[in-house]
Amino acid sequence: MSNPMGNSAVGYRGGGGPTMPRDNRQDFTIAGSSVHCPKQTDRLLDTIVRHVFKEDLNQYRGSHPDGQYLDGICSELPEYGTVQCLLRLILDNHIRYQRSCPVPPWSPEGRLGPHRVQFDLKSCVGSFSFNHDRLGLNSQDNFSTIRANTCVYKAKWQYELMLGTKGVMQVGWATMGCQFSQEKGVGDTPDSYAYDGNRQRKWNVATYKYGAMWQCGDIISCTLDLEEGVVKFYRNGKSLGPAFSNVKTGPGVAYFPAVSLALGENLIVNFGATPFRYPQFGFSPLEAPPSSDLVKAHRCVSWLISLVDLQSSWPQEQLNGGRWKACILIVVQHIAAHLGPLLATPYIVEACLVPALAEMAEVSQETQASSHRLGTIGLNLPKAHILFDFLMASLESHELLKCLENLIICLLTGHKQAAENIHFRGQKYNLRLLYVLLSHTSLRKYCLSHILFDKVRFPSFLNMKTIDEEGLSEVVPSVWWSSKDGAVITGCKQAYDDSCNIIHTAVKEVEEIQVSILRQLLSVNDAPNYQDSSRALFLAKFRTFLKEHAPGSRVPVVGYTPLPVILCLFHRLLTIFHELWKIEAREAEVIIPPRLFYDRSINYFDTHRLGGLESHLMKTLKKELAKALPVSHADTSKVISELDNATAGVSSAEDMKIIHNNEPSTSGAVLGKALVSGESSIDSGMRVVNVTPGDIEDKPSHSGNSRMMRDSLLHLLDGIILLYHIGAHKQLGKVAAQRDSMNDNITHVLEIDKKLEYCREKGSSTSQLKELIGSRDVFMNKLQEQARQQAWVIAAIHSTEKYSHLVSLMQVILSTLKAASSEGELFGFVPDFYIESLTEMCTALRLYFTVPPESILSSQCLLTSVGEFLALHFCDSRIVYADSKDSLIQALAGFVCHQTTLTALENMPEASRQQMVRNLLQPYENRAWAQNNWILVRFWKGCGFGFRYTRSPHMTNKFGPKPAHTDNPNFTQTTAPCPSPVFQRHVVEVLESSLDVATPFLNSLLNQLNWAFSEFIGMLQEIQNASNRPERVFIDSRQLRICATCFDLALALLRVLEMIVNIAPQLFTNFSRPNAELLLSRLCQLLCQVLNRVSGWSGCFGHVVGLEIPGLETIHQYPILTAVTGILVTLISHDFVQVNPKAQVATRTLLNEPSFQLSSVYQLLGGQDVLKPSATSAYAGASALSSASASDRARRLNEECSINLECLQFSALARGANSHANNSSGIKFSLRNYLDDVTSSEISQVERVIMHLEACVESRGEPTSGDDEDTLCTICYAYPASAVFQPCTHSSCRACVTQHLMNRSDCFFCKTTIQVVTDQSTGIIVYQAQSLVKTSDQKPK
Repeated sequence: MSNPMGNSAVGYRGGGGPTMPRDNRQDFTIAGSSVHCPKQTDRLLDTIVRHVFKEDLNQYRGSHPDGQYLDGICSELPEYGTVQCLLRLILDNHIRYQRSCPVPPWSPEGRLGPHRVQFDLKSCVGSFSFNHDRLGLNSQDNFSTIRANTCVYKAKWQYELMLGTKGVMQVGWATMGCQFSQEKGVGDTPDSYAYDGNRQRKWNVATYKYGAMWQCGDIISCTLDLEEGVVKFYRNGKSLGPAFSNVKTGPGVAYFPAVSLALGENLIVNFGATPFRYPQFGFSPLEAPPSSDLVKAHRCVSWLISLVDLQSSWPQEQLNGGRWKACILIVVQHIAAHLGPLLATPYIVEACLVPALAEMAEVSQETQASSHRLGTIGLNLPKAHILFDFLMASLESHELLKCLENLIICLLTGHKQAAENIHFRGQKYNLRLLYVLLSHTSLRKYCLSHILFDKVRFPSFLNMKTIDEEGLSEVVPSVWWSSKDGAVITGCKQAYDDSCNIIHTAVKEVEEIQVSILRQLLSVNDAPNYQDSSRALFLAKFRTFLKEHAPGSRVPVVGYTPLPVILCLFHRLLTIFHELWKIEAREAEVIIPPRLFYDRSINYFDTHRLGGLESHLMKTLKKELAKALPVSHADTSKVISELDNATAGVSSAEDMKIIHNNEPSTSGAVLGKALVSGESSIDSGMRVVNVTPGDIEDKPSHSGNSRMMRDSLLHLLDGIILLYHIGAHKQLGKVAAQRDSMNDNITHVLEIDKKLEYCREKGSSTSQLKELIGSRDVFMNKLQEQARQQAWVIAAIHSTEKYSHLVSLMQVILSTLKAASSEGELFGFVPDFYIESLTEMCTALRLYFTVPPESILSSQCLLTSVGEFLALHFCDSRIVYADSKDSLIQALAGFVCHQTTLTALENMPEASRQQMVRNLLQPYENRAWAQNNWILVRFWKGCGFGFRYTRSPHMTNKFGPKPAHTDNPNFTQTTAPCPSPVFQRHVVEVLESSLDVATPFLNSLLNQLNWAFSEFIGMLQEIQNASNRPERVFIDSRQLRICATCFDLALALLRVLEMIVNIAPQLFTNFSRPNAELLLSRLCQLLCQVLNRVSGWSGCFGHVVGLEIPGLETIHQYPILTAVTGILVTLISHDFVQVNPKAQVATRTLLNEPSFQLSSVYQLLGGQDVLKPSATSAYAGASALSSASASDRARRLNEECSINLECLQFSALARGANSHANNSSGIKFSLRNYLDDVTSSEISQVERVIMHLEACVESRGEPTSGDDEDTLCTICYAYPASAVFQPCTHSSCRACVTQHLMNRSDCFFCKTTIQVVTDQSTGIIVYQAQSLVKTSDQKPK
């Protein structure tokens, strides 16, 4: 495009000289008139230039050699090229005489290396990932080391680094001769010196205590004084004292900045590329500061500020004319010719632009005495917007991008810096500046498109980091804590609560600014069409962010967002969502329509669906989709999907609407068009670049966008739910782990106090008391530190607002899932993270948060609703994805662990409770049954024989680390007992009323018990064989875990059988019920196997338990033998009242079991020798008992039991009421050793059972040998083969074939399908195939 201004036009930069260009003033026109009025424009331009450069002109005139020349230039104003010459001359003179130099002088003497200081990739030992400028790094190896590319050999030098993490890092100085490895880093070799704040040590081959504990966000300054030979370190500007003196110096010795990082640690180093946060007097940065550029930039920025003040002070009616704006922009363009290239330097932006922006927007660093400004109130946005308009109108697109990138990075670095105190002044300062920047509509969209998620991690702006220990000590001077049961309390709770309120208020102020920033980014009224709004851009970037961080994502993320940042992002987004929902949707209930899951308006990338793969669901559910989706949804879906398809690579010209008609982007494009077209077109141009005050106020939205606005909020809510699953819940779990650690330390202190009291009573030695007191002091110091950290958690993470966030979101998820479930098969389209988030929130609300008193009732109702959903859907056939099914059953298992949530389940409608129990009692084959079985165990725990413990009694007095799996809330042996009579009743109802449920379930229960116990015993035998070898053998830890798991499974199955035998014994003892005899026979068989294997000390069980192998701590006689005893006692006790011996079905079945051994039953009470005092009376009364009436039998048994208890009381007391079996000392197992866990009435019941079995065995006498071995069943060799199969005529015993036919229908031997089974001894048809039964029913009578 031709330039009417000649060679000195707008596009000209840096050329010319003192030669005066020709006059082009005739090109100016008056607004609204075709008459040329150059004099008016000349006067305006002359006024502007003299106002802006008044100080410089006064400074040079008459006192400088060039003063007369400047007067001559001014006399020629407003010549375009003359202004350019004026600026160049002023700036050159400022640089020449270094007027107002903002940085101290810097000398390269004593330094070797390139001008740009970075990390040297060739010196890397280990593996790092770097950012784009090679100043930020993240260790990808165990212990990685790297040096900078510049060294120093004399003078005083400094560099700074900001910690991204707070783990093991050694930072300092090293020479070229240091040989590093993945075991030796900086400070581990001679001539290298390092500081590690994590371990509070300094390192130079040897290590010594030094410094303070550092934390994430700290600024560590490393100084090296080669004149004195001293190395010092500073933390946030505070000296840690001299670390090393007499550092080696001299010829050939030069030191490089060097760092060593453990795996996952990261930091950012500043060698001088930006101003130091804490410059130390007399020390120079390794990188030379841009002194000349700083002088020019300061001057240019000051001129821009003058122009901003000038425009903001002019009346609006004069600005609307357009001529004034054009003249101002001419001067701005000349200034930008010098300033634009400088703003590409981070140093210039941080040193010049940021302070200027803060001054104009009236953002200041608050002082202690200043009043706290709330949120973003009082900011001067109009002035800041004028400055932004100037930059947008005058800078090249690449200059603008680099300037904004440097500006936002500077603000983020300042925000990430650790707070000095509870007032968070630095964080508020940087957040307010970011708010000022994003309040400008065009810049907001530009930053969203190119910077906020692409160049920087925007979520880091929403993070809230705790202050350090020193700051916490100031705000929480008095600590408080209590034991879990609340019995022991330390400190003043009122003072502690007051400190928590102070923290909460301070955190709330920062959060308000962060929410205000999100309010700007989610603006929907800043464009005529929704697709062009800030919200559309933000949601597109946010969806990409979720994709990169989703579990199993294949997209590599160089810098993964930390979990604390994700948690803060979650809460801020949820806050702004509720605010926008009330304004835009105006609906009380929030629910995500199920159509969003299958209309493809949201891009779920590789997210799993409940029903399987999305492609499969689309193919198999075509009819349902066609019926559910109206024809008109296609257009809306297409528009909404543009949220996810939006990309960040849109050109700035297209985003900001700066240029038109594909004109080239040059600095003079806007001005050239303005000068050609006249003042009316200048006004139009100003609207294009948003110079008008309308930029501050958003444009009203069109009514047609209301549906899109509502759906966009739902898209945001969907992303928030996924965000919780991605990282927010994990961070809540980590915070809860800190609280658990504090509770453990409280327990340790209480134990030490008990030991101290005991030692003082016994008069223990002084050394023992000192050792205990020293241990107590260590725990107390740690507790004080943890109590202060917990105050931060209570105020900032577990506050009432955060609790209400989770409750409200859980209600949304629940309502959404219920609505989706009502749509039939389309329920399968629900993304799996909805189920995951729901179950995770249940865990968080139950275990991590303290329910506010005012929310107890509503919380209970919500838990009941969630429990009902879990109860009705954990067996839902529409849920195919295995992880989701697992999550549902685990969440339901967690519900029955605690009394609060169990009560919520019991409050469900009765139909829902019955359906839940019916689902639980489905056969265990072909499904994941372990969690299902543990739920049934928890219904019973607290009612079973010796089953009232939280932790198994044999582990009570054991010391050492806890087994890994005992921390799992679903682990059976570590949950407190909370039985449920309500669900026990429902179990009885279902099993009694539904034969098609009871028999398959009990059969599968026995099958799984047989498998689990057999696998367990097999592994025990392998461990025993390995331990008996003469050579040293290492047992695989995986094998140990499997062995312990099989034991837990067998134990849980036995407890479920115990429950059923107690609440519904008729299922086994009432032989009129189908398969009851077989089930009882199988049960007795398994009980005998367990007793025989576990009760004896000579077998593999006793041998392995005696070894006390780590990983097998849970395996012991007590838990499994008490379960077996509970079943035996219940079954045999029903036979006590039976007069006819034939009616004693349980006793008869048990004694008929070939593997039954009475000696195994004796072991329950320590062996047969313990029972000898009562043996005479037992055998003497055996015959009388067998023939006496029921009432006499009961009375005599009770009398004999009381005698036995008196005879055995002395032996039990001699062992001690609290003494437990000691495997290594060889003491035999006996239930009497656990009188705290097994009641005297339970011991009495066991003795009655033993005496009853003794009497029955005595009365039976010796078995006859009349049965020929050829007639015995070839399967079990225990019973006669009396059952004949048809049509193949093979035979076996009745028990074996009945058990076989419960699972299969083919013959043992020939695999022929069995049609009929006949008992030869009675001629009764035992079994008939279903096909034959149907045929006989259809025959006419």
